[in-house]
Amino acid sequence: MAVRPGQRQFDGVTGLVEMFSLTLPFGEIVLRSTLAFLLLVALVRVVPSRNAGHISPNDLLILVVIGGIGADAVVGEGRTAGDRLLCIAMVLLWGYLLDVLEYRVPAFRRVMRHPETLLVKDGRLLRRNMRREMVTEEELMAALRKEGVGDLSEVATSCMEADGEISVRKKRPAR
Repeated sequence: MAVRPGQRQFDGVTGLVEMFSLTLPFGEIVLRSTLAFLLLVALVRVVPSRNAGHISPNDLLILVVIGGIGADAVVGEGRTAGDRLLCIAMVLLWGYLLDVLEYRVPAFRRVMRHPETLLVKDGRLLRRNMRREMVTEEELMAALRKEGVGDLSEVATSCMEADGEISVRKKRPAR
């Protein structure tokens, strides 16, 4: 197999050791990957919940970051496999730690997760909240129809949930 310019050829055990060795200091890789991932977590936090889809923002970030690091590893440019594996390990570790903190610390959960946003109350559209979540009246009415609601007057409340779904609670029929 031909070696492209700028690429090294690995042979035998020495090549494997070299491939998995670190080109940057361990602490620098840990610090860089930690700061980059936590900064991305903070940036994703400002994305409206409807744009995050049905996956948590942290899980979305983990998939994207690991995919990027993995793509670099497949192409084989730049750093060694050891550098990339350490970065991936740090991203997975921070993803796990953030999930544990969200589960065990309610205050942290409130900071990390989008709260539900009321879109309809007692049959009335709450347009300010709809604008903030970027939900059009047509989108909301389509979601209500999927829940069997034909008219806004039938809705007690409708919320944009943290996962981007629209939930509906119908009014109870008069007795």
